[in-house]
Amino acid sequence: MTPINCHGCGATFDRTHGRQKYCGDACRPDYDHRKVSVPCDACGTLCEKEPSQLRKYSNTFCSYLCRDYTKHGPLSSELPKDHWAIAWGATCEWKPPTKARTVFIAGACGECGRGYVQMAGSTPSLWCSRLCARRVERRRRRAREHDAPGEFRYTDIVRQYHRQGGRCAYCHQPCIGLPEPEHVVPLSRGGRNDMTNLVAACRSCNTDKSDMTLKEWHADRLRRGLAPRPAELHGSAYVSLMPTLNVPSGVAHRHRAAA
Repeated sequence: MTPINCHGCGATFDRTHGRQKYCGDACRPDYDHRKVSVPCDACGTLCEKEPSQLRKYSNTFCSYLCRDYTKHGPLSSELPKDHWAIAWGATCEWKPPTKARTVFIAGACGECGRGYVQMAGSTPSLWCSRLCARRVERRRRRAREHDAPGEFRYTDIVRQYHRQGGRCAYCHQPCIGLPEPEHVVPLSRGGRNDMTNLVAACRSCNTDKSDMTLKEWHADRLRRGLAPRPAELHGSAYVSLMPTLNVPSGVAHRHRAAA
């Protein structure tokens, strides 16, 4: 910036911002040149400070040694022999203020079951991350839109995936990536949003099935010349699903365009 003359002493200086009028605090008309004696926050020694420094800084130290010792701990090799810090914990009468211990609590995520640690006293969290919280919120919002009763966690899907032998419920192949929750009776067709209507499926089958029932999906794949998928699920892994496979009659279905 263009050099200007100080409005206090008249000296020429380079401004650091556009509204600067004085070359320093000493030239300001409201500057208090008096010094006051205040105790050092580290060792308690009285030291003289300007009022502007007391307003600017939250802590007061008599020297850089006290400041660095408070911030970084003892540095005995760099301290002079007559400094108070040499007597730390031995004969020094002054004792440092005791800091409150930081207490942590541990918990398990209500979505994925992963453990997490957080500071005690903060707002309790039910999820390990923002990703899990958003996933739960999207799932609950979708269930509310279709007025579907029930709720589940992703850990329930993982257990169902292991009951299925580590394979997709439809193509019977190991999932590439994480298994996805798949509603046997779609929510838009009156299905529930709990484990009585859920299986673990791969992303390909979950996307291809869309909002069709098992029989409709089976017929749709035959029409498209693709490998059929089971029209009914059988086995011990799907016993809890049997009561939910009856689709309510009279429910409209949005037919998907032919591929």
